[in-house]
Amino acid sequence: MASSSPRKSDYYPYDGRQSQTRSRIKRDNTDNLIELCSPKAFLKTYASNKQLRSKDLRNVVMNALKEGEFLDDNGWISLRNMGKGQNENETLAFLGQVAETITRAATQHDETLKPQAVACPSPTATYQHSKLGYGFFPDWTAVFNVLSSSIHVDAKPSTVSASRKTPVKTLDIASIAEFKLEDTTEKIIDNEEKMVGAAKQLLENDPCRERILGFTMEKKRTRFWDFSRCAITVSEPFDLNGKPELLVDFLLFVIFAKKHEIGFDPTMPNISVGGEDCSCYEIGNSFFLTVGSPLSEAAYDMVGRATRVWVVVGLFPDRNGDIDVGGRRFRRGVTRRVLKDVWLYDKAHCEREIQSSILEKLDVKQETKLEEYFLTFIMEEVIIYEGEPKRTLKKPSRTEVQPTMMSRTHMLRKHVRSVVNEECLDLFRIAGFIHRDLSGGNTLFFEGRGIISDIEYSKRYNEVSSHDPKTGAPDFMAGEYQANRFFFLPSPTDTTEELFKLQRQWFAPHFVHDVESVYWQYLWFLHNRIPKTPEPSQSALEKVKRQAGRYFGHSIDGNQDRFEVIRNETSYILLRGVLESVYCPLIIQPLDLSITLREEYRVVSPLPMKTSDDAWRLGDVFNGDVYEKFLGKLQAVLDAYPDGYITLDAAR
Repeated sequence: MASSSPRKSDYYPYDGRQSQTRSRIKRDNTDNLIELCSPKAFLKTYASNKQLRSKDLRNVVMNALKEGEFLDDNGWISLRNMGKGQNENETLAFLGQVAETITRAATQHDETLKPQAVACPSPTATYQHSKLGYGFFPDWTAVFNVLSSSIHVDAKPSTVSASRKTPVKTLDIASIAEFKLEDTTEKIIDNEEKMVGAAKQLLENDPCRERILGFTMEKKRTRFWDFSRCAITVSEPFDLNGKPELLVDFLLFVIFAKKHEIGFDPTMPNISVGGEDCSCYEIGNSFFLTVGSPLSEAAYDMVGRATRVWVVVGLFPDRNGDIDVGGRRFRRGVTRRVLKDVWLYDKAHCEREIQSSILEKLDVKQETKLEEYFLTFIMEEVIIYEGEPKRTLKKPSRTEVQPTMMSRTHMLRKHVRSVVNEECLDLFRIAGFIHRDLSGGNTLFFEGRGIISDIEYSKRYNEVSSHDPKTGAPDFMAGEYQANRFFFLPSPTDTTEELFKLQRQWFAPHFVHDVESVYWQYLWFLHNRIPKTPEPSQSALEKVKRQAGRYFGHSIDGNQDRFEVIRNETSYILLRGVLESVYCPLIIQPLDLSITLREEYRVVSPLPMKTSDDAWRLGDVFNGDVYEKFLGKLQAVLDAYPDGYITLDAAR
């Protein structure tokens, strides 16, 4: 099951407090809101289709809306004087009729246009998710018809409220919107939180999804949104009555745009096999069908790599095959492989290339040993579509207002896919590399063998710069890495006082930080996976859940509770006090590896030396002792661990 991966977050469970959940999702994505642009720049970048941007087409549609008495020279007639005391559903139901009018007028003007989606308010619709998650009910959706040619265009728009009440599959949602009849700060924030929450679930729910478009409206204050693996972009607010053509352009796009134009991956269709939703991945001229749930999944973060790792089998063209993919018939192979789908920074090296760089630094014996813990690649490539590598969209070329919350650099991502045959950390040190992203989702277990994966962020220790962005999953990052400073430096002396004035420049991740990530994986497991037997008490489970919140589910900068686990001599005693009511003594014995880490940090933390204009390094102080200590204690736990475990929530 997907939730068995430590990379898969359990911190947004459905617990009946949806508003708190949405607020947290919005807060955790604040740093990703990096672009604020004009509405015109937004549409040109994220809703661009040359045929649909024709001025003649827009004029025809605008005239049809005026003839239908939806528009006049002062804007949208139904939006006049709307506000407090009115019924939101009734006031905004006209938008369904507007979409019908746009569809009808556009297809009459240009017979080559074929509507792909039906757009209308959906306050009473229910949604069928392929994954569990908190419920969301967008005020408006554009939904793809499975067979777009079957979309019926009435000669006249409906005279009744054009609102969606029938169940909608999440996989078919093309676009979303949230409405309020008032433009107070409270209403604006509520719309933002609902929008971000819904977009997060859509991107997590569907492996085929690359981005999601939408708009929010508070009275007449309107903004366009684009959520992608690269960034969250929002337009500058505009008056919907003052610029009705902007909404018309947006609706034209979401109604007529092809699926790949609006954010679906054309190289990875969702298909049904035996009544089960599956994914079919294309790499070059080969096709692979997913088997079961992902081995590892990191798509709960909207902006990021969105790594998914699956067991797959090959698909082979066969006119008598039982698998239908876009009208083509295939038969299933029997050989099981592992496929990884990921969005890397555009300039990042692919994993196969980094693997080779690490192995070439080892002797033959060491290379043979480390290869046992590496993925064996069959193929790896940047995905090509229509002759071009697939990348996230570039940000708007011109912004008309200053960006807000610009805390990180906008970086394009490329879509990389690999297939390997399968489903040792000290050798990384010997080769001179640090992993920098040793999370639970990047340490796989397949057919009795541990695998280190996702080494795209791996880098030679001597090449790490203080200017490098933080990489990795926050729950598994070393405390020093999150705090961006060394915890165990010696005290300044008269001879080092001047040097200490530069300590803000000193920090760079090193080998022991990778070892600490293993410790956090161990702690994560103890706080999220409970033995099936013996069954712990409810009060014990509640204590574990509360303690989990102190150490996990925080931002990339960490918190003091996490830091104290490494800095405080008695931190493991506090951890043990909660966990010993659930686990036997042997399983929680490795808690005192925090002492081992603390001792190692003191050994390897003399004053750093400047090695270049922008980099400082610790000296030649690293050895294999800490790896041996970790291996001994964790291996003892693995040998004695009870058969089977369940999630913490399932044990409640």
